[in-house]
Amino acid sequence: MRLWVLKHNARARRFYERAGFAPDGAEEAEEIAGARVPEVRYARPL
Repeated sequence: MRLWVLKHNARARRFYERAGFAPDGAEEAEEIAGARVPEVRYARPL
């Protein structure tokens, strides 16, 4: 299972890490309202 989370959202990242997710090394930037927002992909086995 994979999901994307905002790179600088420490609270959300801790939440997903407690649920068994871990960053898998993939990163990308999403454009929101004209600003590029970095995201990190998290994964965990099903």
